[in-house]
Amino acid sequence: MSVYHVEKTELPVVVFQADGSVMKGVVFLSASTYSHMGQQTLLDLMKEPGDFFPFRSEAGDFCVANKQTITHIRFDPPAAASTHASLGEREEADIKFVGGEQLSGTVTIEMPEGRNRLFDFLNAMKGFFLLHNHEAFYLVNIKQVRDVSPRP
Repeated sequence: MSVYHVEKTELPVVVFQADGSVMKGVVFLSASTYSHMGQQTLLDLMKEPGDFFPFRSEAGDFCVANKQTITHIRFDPPAAASTHASLGEREEADIKFVGGEQLSGTVTIEMPEGRNRLFDFLNAMKGFFLLHNHEAFYLVNIKQVRDVSPRP
């Protein structure tokens, strides 16, 4: 074992790319992060500086994947992470990506009073944001979104 080895937790994910390709495998999360107490989340990993992150495919092949080419990532959060409830407003939305793919679900808008509309949230967003529906949780890359429609 190397002195540079850092223990990581593997999180199974499905990565959807802007070119229509899909990558199934795992990402590696640290035991801690600088932004909050507890284990690093997938959102923390995607918001880290740098355009690439390590990924291992289901076949066992390693690569570094480009964050900017991802439209969205499907994942199941660790059980401990799902116990933390967000206090923001929930908004049902339909998202269309640049390549034509669509995704529907609930976005939690955590913005100051008076700036808590879906429009305000999307304009303030940088990188990835969380969306969930009855199937799974997703991280959505704001730079790959073509348009968003609120659902009544």
